[in-house]
Parts: sequence; C-alpha cells; structure tokens
Amino acid sequence: MFETRSIGLEEALKAKEAIFAEFADGTDNPGALCITDAHGVEVLCARVDGAPARMLGRARAKAYTAARVGMNTVDFRDHVVKANARTLDDWGDPKLTTLQGGLAIISGGQVVGGIAMSGNSTIRDEALARVGLEAMGVE
Repeated sequence: MFETRSIGLEEALKAKEAIFAEFADGTDNPGALCITDAHGVEVLCARVDGAPARMLGRARAKAYTAARVGMNTVDFRDHVVKANARTLDDWGDPKLTTLQGGLAIISGGQVVGGIAMSGNSTIRDEALARVGLEAMGVE
C-alpha cells in the first residue's frame, strides 16, 4: 500500500489571496488562477474581475499539466517535448500544454498539485504563480 498527498482548499485559498493582492495596484492585466490536486483535478479556479473567461481555460491547462507530468510547464516544454522532438499528441492526453506558467506544487519531495495563472505574459504568469507557492509554504 502507498500513501499520496495532495494540496487542499485551505492552502489553495492562501495562494489565491496572495496572488490576487498582486492585482491591487492595477499594473497587471486581469488574470485567472487554477490550482489542482496531485491528479490534476481542480481544487480552486478563480478570475480577477475583468479577466476574460478564456484565461481560466489556459490556467487550468497549465496547472493540470504541471501536476500530471510532475514538473513546471516550461521545463516540460524545453527538456521533454522540444529536447526529444516530440509533440503533445505523443502523450495521448489532450489536456496537456506547453505554455509557460504552470508550476508543480511539491511538498516533502512529492508532487501534491499544480498552480498556474493566465492573463499576462507567460513570464509574469509564472511569477504570479510563484507568489502562490510562497503563500502555501511549499516548493
């Protein structure tokens, strides 16, 4: 028998509050957040007021991918997909993406979820997701 750990709503809400506070100064475009459990299933999805609905779909894909493959989406893109001349079709999972900004949530050396933002540049989306990681107190 084995045990699995996963991110919970309490941690997800901490991340949401910290990330959404970043939007208070108005310098970022309105964005969408998704946090998944270790299986890529949504624990929390939310949009800042004014964020287009399509941004939630992108955030969901990034968080799902990070949780399912166990690595940040930019690393998955650069070190797995591109490095091996593969395409996303090779994984047989239409929910996977190579968009930067999805981060694996790691606790005790184990992937416990994924977190992602969408709505700004992919670099800024990733930086905002890192704010959430810090608020949760995980890697």
